[in-house]
Amino acid sequence: MVVIAAVALSGLAARLVQIQGVDAVHYAAYGAQEVYQSVSLPALRGAIYDRNGNLIAASSQRVDVVADDYLVGGSKAGLGRLCSILGLSAPALWAKLSEHSGYVPLAYQVSRTTEQKVASLDLPYLTFAPDLARTDPDGDLFSPLLGIVGFAGQGLSGLEYLENSLLAGTPGSEVVPTGLNGEGLPGTATDVVAARQGTSLVLTLDEPLQFEVTRALSQQIKATHATGGVAIVEDRRTGGILAMVDLVVGPDGEVVPSSQNLAVTSVYQPGSVMKLVTISGALQEGLINPSSVFTVPYEISLGGWPFSDADFHPTEQLSATQILAQSSNIGTIEIAHLLGPDRLSYFLRDLGFGQPTGLEWPGETDGLVPSPNDAATWSPSSMGTVPIGTGEAVTPLQILDAYNMVANDGEFIAPRLVEATISAKGVEHVLPVQHERRALSTATVSELLPMLEKVTEDGTALAARIPGYTVAGKTGTAQIPSTTGPGYQPGAWSATFVGFAPAQNPALTTLIMLSHPDLIYGGLASAPVFSAIMRYALRHFDTAPTGAQGLSSGSSGVGGL
Repeated sequence: MVVIAAVALSGLAARLVQIQGVDAVHYAAYGAQEVYQSVSLPALRGAIYDRNGNLIAASSQRVDVVADDYLVGGSKAGLGRLCSILGLSAPALWAKLSEHSGYVPLAYQVSRTTEQKVASLDLPYLTFAPDLARTDPDGDLFSPLLGIVGFAGQGLSGLEYLENSLLAGTPGSEVVPTGLNGEGLPGTATDVVAARQGTSLVLTLDEPLQFEVTRALSQQIKATHATGGVAIVEDRRTGGILAMVDLVVGPDGEVVPSSQNLAVTSVYQPGSVMKLVTISGALQEGLINPSSVFTVPYEISLGGWPFSDADFHPTEQLSATQILAQSSNIGTIEIAHLLGPDRLSYFLRDLGFGQPTGLEWPGETDGLVPSPNDAATWSPSSMGTVPIGTGEAVTPLQILDAYNMVANDGEFIAPRLVEATISAKGVEHVLPVQHERRALSTATVSELLPMLEKVTEDGTALAARIPGYTVAGKTGTAQIPSTTGPGYQPGAWSATFVGFAPAQNPALTTLIMLSHPDLIYGGLASAPVFSAIMRYALRHFDTAPTGAQGLSSGSSGVGGL
């Protein structure tokens, strides 16, 4: 027995030596893992400013109220006061506290005042987890563009998603003492790695202009009983989007911002604004000049389908300029036949349709543009529908950029929303303007500009005129396709006007599109909104009137104003 006891004691001693000496570091680390836990520290998300430095999105330090339901037991002490503070019903709160998970979030991103009220209850099962709240000081003014940020601090849509890698920053961490159930214990945090704030953005958007555009578009949606509308204002020289507004009529009849950026993510049949493709292509190819005369009947048949002008007229002689100014469908189709299917298709692509705009917006659509090489999209009547804007589906931004290309002397500039970035240390980096390519020659543009001016001087868009300024642009009216099958929705139209001013030395390019207005023509429904917005914008950016000495006689554009 003595021998056995001695052997047992020597074995125990050896094991103690092994544990306390040889394996001491291992077991100490194992024990620390049971007592200490690494906690993530959220990074402050970068702010977003408009071009003037006005704050339009920001993050602030907040906390989430979290409960350990294992510590609640059967006690309901303090629950009534907690319900009042958090705005929860007693049954809902008690259901949360009965989940048996050990970690139950009760409220997210509470204010400092709410945090203090909860803390004053001194309930042992409550704790606070660091969180960040994203706020938009302008409410929903920029909501389709900014998008939303989720509870995990990640951008889920809009600019918040598109620029998330810059805005998000880098989370930090710290090691804190914890109890058996993961609850925090008193003690000092160790191994602290500070979070790094995200990069801030300076946008091309102009807050006062965004407000005025929203107001003017909303008023016209109500006045024309439209179901929604899009308005975009762009700096013709830099491609900077100064205002982009997407409005819809909500279930209660109020005009509200859309849940998405319809100017980029939705397509529609635009109508006669697409006549720019045919006219500019024929000018570029030397097939016509502004004075070329055509014999234009009221109606023709093409591919077994009838095509006509908007208003009845006897067969008449019209110049190319008159065809554009009066928006003659038949005259435009005659010019398109000079181009032929292949060259018409080429100029559709050349003017930016059927491809991304360069904005790189999440969910942006290329649009639907038929090709004569694709029998599934090109029919015998396509040489009638495509030239007049009813044989393709495009986005409002694609249309705006095509006209901005004309305003920019034939050169495409990619549209953009971000003008500069600001690092966490306050260093600003201005992003360069992206000059993409030349689409039309300067000679073609010099012929085209007076033709587009005639649209507002004695054509279909007299309501687009602006006192003191020349205006160039084009109207568009088109039926809205059926969503249930072939054909069109009865009595449903879209109305568009797009143009720029001053016409001979443009500063701003603007598009207005209304969906389902009771004034169906672009010259009646959308042109007046263009005029109202541009009157404000040209004054806002101090653009000199046509013929005056000053900024509009030099290198125009908002960037220098």
